[in-house]
Amino acid sequence: MSTPPRSVIIYISGAGLSSAIWDGVRAKVTVKDAALTHTRDNTASLESIVQEALAQLDAIQARQYVLVAHSLGGVLGVELARKLGNKLGGFIAVSATVPAPGKSFVSTLPFPQRLLMPIILKLAGTKPPASAIRKTLCSDLTDAQADTIIKTFTPEPRKLYVDKTSSDKLPPTKYAYIRTLNDKQVPPQLQSSMAQLLPDVIITDIAGGHLSMVSHPDELANSINSFLTDLPVS
Repeated sequence: MSTPPRSVIIYISGAGLSSAIWDGVRAKVTVKDAALTHTRDNTASLESIVQEALAQLDAIQARQYVLVAHSLGGVLGVELARKLGNKLGGFIAVSATVPAPGKSFVSTLPFPQRLLMPIILKLAGTKPPASAIRKTLCSDLTDAQADTIIKTFTPEPRKLYVDKTSSDKLPPTKYAYIRTLNDKQVPPQLQSSMAQLLPDVIITDIAGGHLSMVSHPDELANSINSFLTDLPVS
């Protein structure tokens, strides 16, 4: 029987995005990795998505997991972190949404968006217009890259935005937040405030937009590799 890997990096994509956004980064981070997928069934709850993700991790059977969460994937990421406990080997947030304990994604939005967003999600769904995706999410991508993001964008379950997270403390481990300084989707100042919700967080910056894993894969990979240098990942 083969020995389980010491640590596996788990990439968690942001809202509507496929795991392919990480391809350029994964090619430059040599530690064994996997990318999570989850149902896009609109009836799914945050808890059911968390349980689906845990089942994927159980199939990998690593001794520890280093989570790399992007954007809305931060909500799933912090919930997984709480469930993993001492099996969490590290946590990297990349322009990620980090709600306060017991709060939802929507709670992180400024007023009045915080009040309007649940209504918008219920009436209009969770897929923005192509023009909005191109202007904000893809602000520093090439036209071809933006076309691919728009074509493959898949609506998320509404409850992923509105369900409350657990109020449990995050487990002790190494935490980092990578701010994307030219982000048109999540302003850097909001990223800074959410970063402070991670314990003893290390904050680093990339001069890219919201999809820096596509526009600046080398820089992001370097940041991840630097984070891994003192972790037991072999």
